[in-house]
Amino acid sequence: MASKSKRARMAPQRNYAKTFMYWAITVFIIKLIIIFSIPAGNIDIFTKSYKVDGIWLGADGENYITGFSALLRDGIFSKESILGFWPAGYPLIILFLSILGKSWALTTLSIAQSLIFSFAAYLFASQLARTRIKKYSYLVFILIILNPTLSLSSIAVGYESLTASGFLIAAGLIIKDFIKKDDNKFIKYLVINSVIFGLLTFMQPRLILSGILINLFWVLIRKGVKAGSLLVIATLSVTLFFPASLIYRNHQATGVNTISTNLGVTMNIGAGDKATGGYMKKDYGVACEQSGTAAQQDSQRVKCVLDWYLNNPSKAVKLFYNKTLYFFSPWIGPAANGTMARNPWLNISPIANIASTPDGNKLVYGGFGKLISWLWLLGGMALIIYGFLVLWRLGSLEKFIALMAMIAVSTNWLVSLISIGDHRFRLPIMGMTLFLQAVGLKTLFSRGKAQVVDGPALR
Repeated sequence: MASKSKRARMAPQRNYAKTFMYWAITVFIIKLIIIFSIPAGNIDIFTKSYKVDGIWLGADGENYITGFSALLRDGIFSKESILGFWPAGYPLIILFLSILGKSWALTTLSIAQSLIFSFAAYLFASQLARTRIKKYSYLVFILIILNPTLSLSSIAVGYESLTASGFLIAAGLIIKDFIKKDDNKFIKYLVINSVIFGLLTFMQPRLILSGILINLFWVLIRKGVKAGSLLVIATLSVTLFFPASLIYRNHQATGVNTISTNLGVTMNIGAGDKATGGYMKKDYGVACEQSGTAAQQDSQRVKCVLDWYLNNPSKAVKLFYNKTLYFFSPWIGPAANGTMARNPWLNISPIANIASTPDGNKLVYGGFGKLISWLWLLGGMALIIYGFLVLWRLGSLEKFIALMAMIAVSTNWLVSLISIGDHRFRLPIMGMTLFLQAVGLKTLFSRGKAQVVDGPALR
Protein backbone atom coordinates (compact mmCIF):
# COMPACT_ATOMS: atom_id res chain seq x y z
CA MET A 1 0.00 0.00 0.00
CA ALA A 2 1.37 3.40 -0.95
CA SER A 3 2.18 5.75 1.89
CA LYS A 4 0.08 8.86 2.49
CA SER A 5 2.85 11.17 1.24
CA LYS A 6 3.27 9.10 -1.94
CA ARG A 7 -0.48 9.05 -2.61
CA ALA A 8 -0.56 12.83 -2.10
CA ARG A 9 2.22 13.29 -4.66
CA MET A 10 0.42 11.01 -7.15
CA ALA A 11 -2.94 12.81 -6.76
CA PRO A 12 -3.75 15.41 -9.42
CA GLN A 13 -2.69 18.88 -8.30
CA ARG A 14 -5.32 21.60 -8.22
CA ASN A 15 -4.71 24.32 -10.80
CA TYR A 16 -5.09 27.34 -8.52
CA ALA A 17 -4.18 29.87 -11.23
CA LYS A 18 -6.96 28.65 -13.53
CA THR A 19 -9.48 28.69 -10.67
CA PHE A 20 -8.47 32.23 -9.72
CA MET A 21 -8.76 33.33 -13.35
CA TYR A 22 -12.32 31.97 -13.64
CA TRP A 23 -13.30 33.70 -10.39
CA ALA A 24 -11.69 36.99 -11.49
CA ILE A 25 -13.48 36.94 -14.86
CA THR A 26 -16.81 36.10 -13.21
CA VAL A 27 -16.51 38.95 -10.72
CA PHE A 28 -15.57 41.35 -13.52
CA ILE A 29 -18.61 40.31 -15.59
CA ILE A 30 -20.89 40.80 -12.58
CA LYS A 31 -19.41 44.27 -12.12
CA LEU A 32 -20.05 45.08 -15.79
CA ILE A 33 -23.71 44.26 -15.23
CA ILE A 34 -23.75 46.54 -12.19
CA ILE A 35 -21.94 49.34 -14.05
CA PHE A 36 -24.44 49.38 -16.91
CA SER A 37 -27.30 49.23 -14.42
CA ILE A 38 -26.28 52.39 -12.55
CA PRO A 39 -28.70 55.16 -13.58
CA ALA A 40 -27.24 58.32 -15.10
CA GLY A 41 -27.46 61.45 -13.02
CA ASN A 42 -26.08 64.93 -12.53
CA ILE A 43 -24.27 66.58 -9.64
CA ASP A 44 -24.00 70.30 -8.99
CA ILE A 45 -20.68 71.72 -7.87
CA PHE A 46 -20.42 75.46 -7.41
CA THR A 47 -23.47 75.98 -9.73
CA LYS A 48 -21.86 73.78 -12.42
CA SER A 49 -23.58 70.59 -13.54
CA TYR A 50 -21.64 67.39 -14.24
CA LYS A 51 -23.00 64.18 -15.71
CA VAL A 52 -22.27 60.99 -13.77
CA ASP A 53 -22.90 57.75 -15.65
CA GLY A 54 -21.91 54.13 -14.98
CA ILE A 55 -20.20 54.85 -11.68
CA TRP A 56 -20.87 55.85 -8.07
CA LEU A 57 -19.40 58.86 -6.32
CA GLY A 58 -16.62 58.17 -3.84
CA ALA A 59 -15.82 60.30 -0.80
CA ASP A 60 -14.07 63.01 -2.87
CA GLY A 61 -15.87 62.20 -6.11
CA GLU A 62 -17.12 65.73 -6.78
CA ASN A 63 -13.61 67.15 -6.41
CA TYR A 64 -12.12 64.69 -8.89
CA ILE A 65 -14.93 65.24 -11.40
CA THR A 66 -14.53 69.02 -11.07
CA GLY A 67 -10.80 68.64 -11.71
CA PHE A 68 -11.39 66.38 -14.70
CA SER A 69 -13.92 68.82 -16.17
CA ALA A 70 -11.43 71.67 -15.79
CA LEU A 71 -8.73 69.65 -17.55
CA LEU A 72 -11.18 68.77 -20.31
CA ARG A 73 -12.10 72.42 -20.71
CA ASP A 74 -8.74 74.17 -20.27
CA GLY A 75 -6.14 71.48 -20.95
CA ILE A 76 -3.59 69.88 -18.64
CA PHE A 77 -2.32 73.28 -17.43
CA SER A 78 -5.73 74.37 -16.21
CA LYS A 79 -5.59 77.01 -13.49
CA GLU A 80 -8.62 75.57 -11.66
CA SER A 81 -7.76 75.92 -7.96
CA ILE A 82 -8.98 72.43 -7.04
CA LEU A 83 -6.22 70.90 -9.21
CA GLY A 84 -3.64 72.58 -7.01
CA PHE A 85 -5.29 71.82 -3.70
CA TRP A 86 -6.01 68.15 -4.47
CA PRO A 87 -3.37 66.08 -6.36
CA ALA A 88 -4.22 66.35 -10.07
CA GLY A 89 -3.02 62.81 -10.83
CA TYR A 90 -6.38 61.04 -10.60
CA PRO A 91 -8.25 63.63 -12.71
CA LEU A 92 -5.43 63.36 -15.27
CA ILE A 93 -5.96 59.59 -15.42
CA ILE A 94 -9.67 60.17 -16.06
CA LEU A 95 -8.67 62.66 -18.78
CA PHE A 96 -6.46 59.99 -20.37
CA LEU A 97 -9.35 57.50 -20.36
CA SER A 98 -11.61 60.11 -21.97
CA ILE A 99 -9.81 59.55 -25.29
CA LEU A 100 -12.16 56.58 -25.70
CA GLY A 101 -15.09 59.00 -25.53
CA LYS A 102 -15.61 62.06 -23.38
CA SER A 103 -19.23 61.28 -22.56
CA TRP A 104 -18.20 57.75 -21.54
CA ALA A 105 -15.18 58.79 -19.47
CA LEU A 106 -16.60 57.87 -16.05
CA THR A 107 -18.10 54.61 -17.30
CA THR A 108 -14.74 53.77 -18.89
CA LEU A 109 -13.10 54.59 -15.56
CA SER A 110 -15.26 52.13 -13.59
CA ILE A 111 -14.73 49.42 -16.22
CA ALA A 112 -10.96 49.98 -16.22
CA GLN A 113 -10.76 50.02 -12.42
CA SER A 114 -12.81 46.81 -12.18
CA LEU A 115 -10.73 45.04 -14.84
CA ILE A 116 -7.46 46.06 -13.17
CA PHE A 117 -8.73 44.97 -9.75
CA SER A 118 -9.72 41.50 -11.00
CA PHE A 119 -6.33 41.10 -12.68
CA ALA A 120 -4.50 42.32 -9.56
CA ALA A 121 -6.28 39.85 -7.27
CA TYR A 122 -5.62 37.04 -9.76
CA LEU A 123 -1.92 37.86 -10.20
CA PHE A 124 -1.19 38.19 -6.49
CA ALA A 125 -3.00 35.00 -5.48
CA SER A 126 -1.67 32.94 -8.40
CA GLN A 127 1.91 33.85 -7.45
CA LEU A 128 1.25 33.00 -3.79
CA ALA A 129 0.09 29.60 -5.02
CA ARG A 130 3.62 28.96 -6.33
CA THR A 131 5.25 29.51 -2.92
CA ARG A 132 5.43 27.43 0.24
CA ILE A 133 2.23 29.12 1.48
CA LYS A 134 0.21 27.77 -1.43
CA LYS A 135 -2.47 26.46 0.94
CA TYR A 136 -3.26 30.02 2.01
CA SER A 137 -3.66 31.40 -1.51
CA TYR A 138 -7.30 30.38 -2.06
CA LEU A 139 -8.52 32.02 1.15
CA VAL A 140 -6.43 35.12 0.40
CA PHE A 141 -7.93 35.36 -3.09
CA ILE A 142 -11.52 34.93 -1.92
CA LEU A 143 -11.14 37.50 0.87
CA ILE A 144 -9.74 40.05 -1.60
CA ILE A 145 -11.90 39.49 -4.70
CA LEU A 146 -15.15 39.15 -2.72
CA ASN A 147 -14.51 41.77 -0.05
CA PRO A 148 -17.54 44.02 -0.59
CA THR A 149 -15.93 47.33 0.37
CA LEU A 150 -12.65 46.78 -1.48
CA SER A 151 -14.17 45.13 -4.54
CA LEU A 152 -17.07 47.57 -4.99
CA SER A 153 -14.75 50.57 -4.62
CA SER A 154 -13.65 49.85 -8.21
CA ILE A 155 -17.07 51.13 -9.32
CA ALA A 156 -16.63 54.45 -7.49
CA VAL A 157 -14.87 57.71 -8.38
CA GLY A 158 -11.76 57.64 -6.19
CA TYR A 159 -8.10 56.70 -6.23
CA GLU A 160 -8.52 53.93 -3.64
CA SER A 161 -9.27 51.01 -5.98
CA LEU A 162 -6.45 51.72 -8.43
CA THR A 163 -3.91 52.13 -5.62
CA ALA A 164 -5.06 48.92 -3.90
CA SER A 165 -4.71 47.10 -7.23
CA GLY A 166 -1.28 48.65 -7.73
CA PHE A 167 0.06 47.22 -4.48
CA LEU A 168 -1.29 43.75 -5.35
CA ILE A 169 0.22 43.79 -8.85
CA ALA A 170 3.59 45.03 -7.59
CA ALA A 171 3.67 42.39 -4.85
CA GLY A 172 2.72 39.68 -7.35
CA LEU A 173 5.53 40.67 -9.74
CA ILE A 174 8.09 40.69 -6.92
CA ILE A 175 7.06 37.19 -5.82
CA LYS A 176 7.20 36.07 -9.46
CA ASP A 177 10.72 37.45 -9.79
CA PHE A 178 11.97 35.62 -6.69
CA ILE A 179 10.45 32.38 -7.99
CA LYS A 180 11.90 32.61 -11.51
CA LYS A 181 15.21 34.28 -10.60
CA ASP A 182 15.58 35.42 -14.20
CA ASP A 183 18.02 38.36 -14.26
CA ASN A 184 16.87 39.45 -17.70
CA LYS A 185 13.25 39.72 -16.57
CA PHE A 186 14.23 41.30 -13.24
CA ILE A 187 14.95 44.62 -14.96
CA LYS A 188 11.59 44.45 -16.72
CA TYR A 189 9.75 43.77 -13.47
CA LEU A 190 11.68 46.53 -11.71
CA VAL A 191 10.73 49.08 -14.37
CA ILE A 192 7.07 48.01 -14.24
CA ASN A 193 6.98 48.26 -10.44
CA SER A 194 8.75 51.62 -10.48
CA VAL A 195 6.08 52.90 -12.86
CA ILE A 196 3.31 51.39 -10.70
CA PHE A 197 4.60 53.03 -7.51
CA GLY A 198 5.09 56.25 -9.44
CA LEU A 199 1.46 56.15 -10.56
CA LEU A 200 0.33 55.42 -6.99
CA THR A 201 2.18 58.53 -5.86
CA PHE A 202 0.73 60.39 -8.85
CA MET A 203 -2.75 59.70 -7.45
CA GLN A 204 -1.96 59.86 -3.72
CA PRO A 205 1.45 61.32 -2.70
CA ARG A 206 1.38 59.80 0.80
CA LEU A 207 1.89 56.34 -0.78
CA ILE A 208 5.39 57.23 -1.97
CA LEU A 209 7.11 55.95 1.17
CA SER A 210 5.61 52.47 0.77
CA GLY A 211 6.67 52.18 -2.86
CA ILE A 212 10.21 53.38 -2.31
CA LEU A 213 10.84 51.07 0.65
CA ILE A 214 9.36 47.98 -1.01
CA ASN A 215 11.45 48.43 -4.15
CA LEU A 216 14.53 49.28 -2.06
CA PHE A 217 14.40 46.05 -0.03
CA TRP A 218 13.57 44.02 -3.14
CA VAL A 219 16.58 45.33 -5.08
CA LEU A 220 19.03 45.03 -2.19
CA ILE A 221 17.99 41.48 -1.29
CA ARG A 222 17.87 40.38 -4.92
CA LYS A 223 21.12 42.01 -6.07
CA GLY A 224 23.05 42.94 -2.94
CA VAL A 225 24.15 46.39 -1.79
CA LYS A 226 27.00 46.87 -4.25
CA ALA A 227 25.27 45.74 -7.44
CA GLY A 228 21.93 47.12 -6.35
CA SER A 229 23.01 50.71 -5.66
CA LEU A 230 22.69 51.89 -9.27
CA LEU A 231 19.40 50.02 -9.64
CA VAL A 232 18.04 51.79 -6.55
CA ILE A 233 18.91 55.15 -8.13
CA ALA A 234 17.24 54.06 -11.37
CA THR A 235 14.03 52.90 -9.69
CA LEU A 236 13.87 56.11 -7.64
CA SER A 237 14.25 58.17 -10.81
CA VAL A 238 11.39 56.38 -12.55
CA THR A 239 9.11 56.51 -9.50
CA LEU A 240 9.79 60.18 -8.73
CA PHE A 241 9.19 61.19 -12.34
CA PHE A 242 5.42 60.97 -11.80
CA PRO A 243 5.09 63.27 -8.75
CA ALA A 244 7.67 65.56 -10.41
CA SER A 245 5.38 65.83 -13.42
CA LEU A 246 2.59 67.05 -11.12
CA ILE A 247 4.90 69.70 -9.69
CA TYR A 248 5.73 70.77 -13.26
CA ARG A 249 2.03 70.93 -14.17
CA ASN A 250 1.22 73.08 -11.13
CA HIS A 251 4.20 75.34 -11.81
CA GLN A 252 3.11 75.91 -15.39
CA ALA A 253 -0.50 76.45 -14.36
CA THR A 254 -0.16 78.62 -11.27
CA GLY A 255 3.55 79.09 -10.60
CA VAL A 256 3.38 76.90 -7.47
CA ASN A 257 6.12 74.29 -7.09
CA THR A 258 4.27 71.60 -5.16
CA ILE A 259 2.27 68.41 -5.78
CA SER A 260 -0.72 69.79 -3.87
CA THR A 261 -1.49 72.27 -1.10
CA ASN A 262 -3.72 70.16 1.14
CA LEU A 263 -1.10 68.40 3.30
CA GLY A 264 -0.94 71.15 5.90
CA VAL A 265 -4.73 71.47 5.99
CA THR A 266 -5.16 67.71 6.51
CA MET A 267 -2.47 67.57 9.19
CA ASN A 268 -4.02 70.54 10.96
CA ILE A 269 -7.42 68.83 11.15
CA GLY A 270 -5.82 66.00 13.13
CA ALA A 271 -3.94 68.23 15.59
CA GLY A 272 -4.70 70.77 18.31
CA ASP A 273 -6.11 70.88 21.82
CA LYS A 274 -9.69 70.17 20.68
CA ALA A 275 -8.88 67.68 17.93
CA THR A 276 -10.14 64.11 18.15
CA GLY A 277 -7.66 62.70 15.65
CA GLY A 278 -10.40 62.11 13.06
CA TYR A 279 -12.05 64.28 10.46
CA MET A 280 -13.65 67.44 11.89
CA LYS A 281 -15.36 70.45 10.34
CA LYS A 282 -14.65 72.87 13.20
CA ASP A 283 -12.83 73.29 16.55
CA TYR A 284 -9.59 71.74 15.29
CA GLY A 285 -6.07 72.83 14.47
CA VAL A 286 -3.22 74.79 15.98
CA ALA A 287 -2.46 78.48 15.85
CA CYS A 288 -0.20 79.27 12.91
CA GLU A 289 0.91 82.51 11.26
CA GLN A 290 0.87 82.16 7.48
CA SER A 291 1.94 84.29 4.58
CA GLY A 292 3.09 83.99 0.96
CA THR A 293 1.80 81.63 -1.72
CA ALA A 294 -0.59 78.73 -1.15
CA ALA A 295 2.35 76.33 -1.22
CA GLN A 296 4.29 78.40 1.33
CA GLN A 297 1.27 78.61 3.61
CA ASP A 298 0.81 74.85 3.37
CA SER A 299 4.46 74.28 4.35
CA GLN A 300 4.04 76.68 7.28
CA ARG A 301 1.00 74.71 8.51
CA VAL A 302 2.99 71.49 8.32
CA LYS A 303 5.76 73.02 10.44
CA CYS A 304 3.28 74.43 12.97
CA VAL A 305 1.59 71.04 13.39
CA LEU A 306 4.90 69.18 13.82
CA ASP A 307 6.04 71.77 16.37
CA TRP A 308 2.78 71.35 18.26
CA TYR A 309 3.28 67.57 18.46
CA LEU A 310 6.82 68.06 19.81
CA ASN A 311 5.66 70.61 22.38
CA ASN A 312 2.63 68.56 23.48
CA PRO A 313 3.85 64.96 23.72
CA SER A 314 1.08 63.67 26.00
CA LYS A 315 -1.67 65.11 23.79
CA ALA A 316 0.15 63.79 20.72
CA VAL A 317 0.23 60.25 22.14
CA LYS A 318 -3.51 60.39 22.85
CA LEU A 319 -4.22 61.58 19.31
CA PHE A 320 -1.92 58.90 17.85
CA TYR A 321 -3.86 56.27 19.83
CA ASN A 322 -7.17 57.59 18.49
CA LYS A 323 -5.86 57.76 14.92
CA THR A 324 -4.68 54.14 15.12
CA LEU A 325 -8.13 52.99 16.18
CA TYR A 326 -9.78 55.08 13.49
CA PHE A 327 -7.41 53.79 10.79
CA PHE A 328 -8.27 50.16 11.57
CA SER A 329 -11.92 50.77 12.51
CA PRO A 330 -14.87 48.95 10.87
CA TRP A 331 -17.00 50.58 8.18
CA ILE A 332 -20.10 50.81 10.35
CA GLY A 333 -20.91 50.59 14.04
CA PRO A 334 -19.91 52.30 17.29
CA ALA A 335 -16.16 51.94 16.67
CA ALA A 336 -16.32 53.18 13.05
CA ASN A 337 -14.63 56.48 12.27
CA GLY A 338 -13.82 57.91 8.86
CA THR A 339 -15.12 59.34 5.62
CA MET A 340 -16.69 56.20 4.13
CA ALA A 341 -20.31 57.32 4.22
CA ARG A 342 -20.44 56.58 0.47
CA ASN A 343 -19.10 53.06 0.86
CA PRO A 344 -21.18 51.12 -1.73
CA TRP A 345 -21.29 48.16 0.65
CA LEU A 346 -23.37 50.15 3.15
CA ASN A 347 -26.25 50.23 0.64
CA ILE A 348 -26.69 46.45 0.95
CA SER A 349 -24.96 45.71 4.27
CA PRO A 350 -27.16 43.65 6.65
CA ILE A 351 -25.81 45.67 9.56
CA ALA A 352 -26.76 48.95 7.85
CA ASN A 353 -30.25 47.56 7.17
CA ILE A 354 -30.65 46.52 10.81
CA ALA A 355 -29.47 49.94 12.01
CA SER A 356 -32.03 51.71 9.78
CA THR A 357 -34.87 50.88 12.24
CA PRO A 358 -35.14 52.38 15.77
CA ASP A 359 -34.83 48.99 17.51
CA GLY A 360 -32.09 47.88 15.14
CA ASN A 361 -30.17 51.09 15.74
CA LYS A 362 -30.24 50.42 19.49
CA LEU A 363 -28.91 46.91 18.85
CA VAL A 364 -26.09 48.00 16.51
CA TYR A 365 -25.02 51.03 18.56
CA GLY A 366 -25.88 49.68 21.99
CA GLY A 367 -23.83 47.55 24.35
CA PHE A 368 -23.92 44.40 22.21
CA GLY A 369 -23.05 46.36 19.08
CA LYS A 370 -20.13 48.03 20.84
CA LEU A 371 -18.78 44.64 21.92
CA ILE A 372 -18.97 43.23 18.37
CA SER A 373 -17.52 46.41 16.85
CA TRP A 374 -14.52 46.43 19.18
CA LEU A 375 -13.95 42.69 18.74
CA TRP A 376 -13.90 43.25 14.96
CA LEU A 377 -11.44 46.14 15.29
CA LEU A 378 -9.04 44.54 17.76
CA GLY A 379 -9.38 41.09 16.19
CA GLY A 380 -8.52 42.49 12.77
CA MET A 381 -5.42 44.22 14.12
CA ALA A 382 -4.36 41.09 16.01
CA LEU A 383 -4.73 38.92 12.89
CA ILE A 384 -2.54 41.30 10.87
CA ILE A 385 0.24 41.02 13.46
CA TYR A 386 -0.22 37.27 13.89
CA GLY A 387 -0.23 36.62 10.14
CA PHE A 388 2.96 38.65 9.79
CA LEU A 389 4.67 36.66 12.58
CA VAL A 390 3.60 33.32 11.04
CA LEU A 391 5.23 34.25 7.73
CA TRP A 392 8.26 35.85 9.37
CA ARG A 393 9.04 32.64 11.27
CA LEU A 394 8.93 30.64 8.03
CA GLY A 395 11.93 32.59 6.78
CA SER A 396 13.11 32.60 3.16
CA LEU A 397 10.73 34.02 0.53
CA GLU A 398 7.74 33.98 2.88
CA LYS A 399 9.63 36.22 5.30
CA PHE A 400 10.19 38.77 2.55
CA ILE A 401 6.53 38.62 1.49
CA ALA A 402 5.57 39.33 5.10
CA LEU A 403 8.01 42.26 5.20
CA MET A 404 6.64 43.65 1.94
CA ALA A 405 3.05 43.50 3.19
CA MET A 406 3.92 45.02 6.55
CA ILE A 407 5.84 47.89 4.92
CA ALA A 408 2.70 48.81 2.98
CA VAL A 409 0.51 48.60 6.09
CA SER A 410 2.83 50.28 8.61
CA THR A 411 3.94 53.20 6.43
CA ASN A 412 0.35 54.15 5.63
CA TRP A 413 -0.58 53.84 9.29
CA LEU A 414 2.37 56.05 10.27
CA VAL A 415 1.37 58.71 7.73
CA SER A 416 -2.12 58.67 9.26
CA LEU A 417 -0.61 59.39 12.67
CA ILE A 418 0.64 62.78 11.53
CA SER A 419 -2.46 63.58 9.47
CA ILE A 420 -5.89 62.22 10.41
CA GLY A 421 -7.19 58.81 11.41
CA ASP A 422 -9.64 57.58 8.79
CA HIS A 423 -10.62 54.03 7.88
CA ARG A 424 -10.81 55.16 4.22
CA PHE A 425 -7.01 55.53 4.26
CA ARG A 426 -6.81 51.76 4.81
CA LEU A 427 -8.35 50.97 1.42
CA PRO A 428 -5.15 51.34 -0.69
CA ILE A 429 -3.34 48.72 1.42
CA MET A 430 -6.40 46.59 2.15
CA GLY A 431 -5.20 43.81 -0.13
CA MET A 432 -2.13 43.51 2.10
CA THR A 433 -4.12 43.59 5.36
CA LEU A 434 -6.52 40.94 4.08
CA PHE A 435 -3.57 38.79 3.01
CA LEU A 436 -1.99 38.91 6.48
CA GLN A 437 -5.36 38.37 8.17
CA ALA A 438 -6.06 35.34 5.98
CA VAL A 439 -2.72 33.80 6.95
CA GLY A 440 -3.39 34.48 10.63
CA LEU A 441 -6.96 33.15 10.50
CA LYS A 442 -6.13 29.92 8.65
CA THR A 443 -3.18 29.26 10.96
CA LEU A 444 -5.41 29.72 14.02
CA PHE A 445 -7.85 27.15 12.66
CA SER A 446 -4.86 24.85 12.08
CA ARG A 447 -4.08 25.06 15.81
CA GLY A 448 -1.21 27.48 15.29
CA LYS A 449 0.64 25.30 12.80
CA ALA A 450 1.65 27.02 9.57
CA GLN A 451 0.36 25.28 6.43
CA VAL A 452 3.43 24.96 4.19
CA VAL A 453 4.45 22.87 1.20
CA ASP A 454 7.70 22.52 -0.71
CA GLY A 455 8.50 25.66 -2.66
CA PRO A 456 11.17 28.09 -3.86
CA ALA A 457 13.64 29.70 -1.49
CA LEU A 458 14.53 33.39 -1.42
CA ARG A 459 17.85 32.85 -3.15
